Amino acid sequence: MARLRVANLRRWVAHFFQAVGLSPEESELLAEVLVRADCCGVHSHGVMRVGAYAELVRAGAWRSGARPRVVREGPAFLLLDAEGCVGPVAATEGMRRCLDKARRVGLGGVWVRHAGHFGRAGYYAELAAREGMVGVALANAAPSLAPWGGRERVLGNNPVAVAVPRRTGAPVVLDMALSVGAQGWVRLAAERGDRLPPGWALDPEGNPTQDPHQALAGSLLPVGGYKGYGLAFMVDVLTGVASGGAFGKLVSGRRGGPFAATHAFFAVDVGQLRDLAGFWGDLERLVEMVKNSALAPGFREVLLPGEREARRAEEQQEVVELPQEVLTHLQRAAAEFGFPEPLPGLSGGAPQ
Repeated sequence: MARLRVANLRRWVAHFFQAVGLSPEESELLAEVLVRADCCGVHSHGVMRVGAYAELVRAGAWRSGARPRVVREGPAFLLLDAEGCVGPVAATEGMRRCLDKARRVGLGGVWVRHAGHFGRAGYYAELAAREGMVGVALANAAPSLAPWGGRERVLGNNPVAVAVPRRTGAPVVLDMALSVGAQGWVRLAAERGDRLPPGWALDPEGNPTQDPHQALAGSLLPVGGYKGYGLAFMVDVLTGVASGGAFGKLVSGRRGGPFAATHAFFAVDVGQLRDLAGFWGDLERLVEMVKNSALAPGFREVLLPGEREARRAEEQQEVVELPQEVLTHLQRAAAEFGFPEPLPGLSGGAPQ
């Protein structure tokens, strides 16, 4: 693991995206979204994505200065078309507009179709929690999961994130993809030459495999078997089908160009639903019930959803640890796109 100062890494990533053609504002947002994921320990959705994102800019799928276009709007909902907007930029705008709707009428829903990858789903749900609201972020993705009983990739590893604000402390955040193991972790295993745990993936012929290369050529297995498959299907309905965007195999197909994912965001202003003080009190009572429950053998404590990531982010506010595979991705991307600025803090000793 290499230790880098968060501010320096964020600056390097922002400079990289400016060099490939994005505006300073777009670049800084991308750097914030990606570095934040690494600070939470979610390296599969962190700065190892810079090369893939830069390729979207080079291919013209993401265009600097593009902003989502309003397609349809009502008092509590909004449908946007990203039209080449940078994925995390479109997603951030979508959740912010969702929060505006929720402030006015108590509940908001915003869809952003043809938007592409947005990084870690929990980032956007947490935007709502920081405003004292319950936030939900959904997205469909390029096919990587076979339907239960099948062996062909049809559905994406469609993420689901829910963030619940607390009166004090970090929000409770469920942030999960719908495969047993995230595709980003499979890629990391392939980089390292590691084997996958049993039950993660199928090879192209539909046989169980622990070879990450065979898994990337085949399909991932849904978490919870047929239940995870059902959730992935419904997220595709709630995102791509509901919005008129891409779905299933079309997410990476001809509609909307490469990786034309749809995002869906929901926010609830709990203070308009019930007495806010009562909500805070009841939430903390539920937290206490969970945290104080009897422990199973081999466990030292019960963690809330997202608590491990929140603790890691608190510990890594100033210095973040990155696996060597992530650094290799960064160096490879810098070389491919002719970005000359050296990575900060790789000379050994104290982080730079």
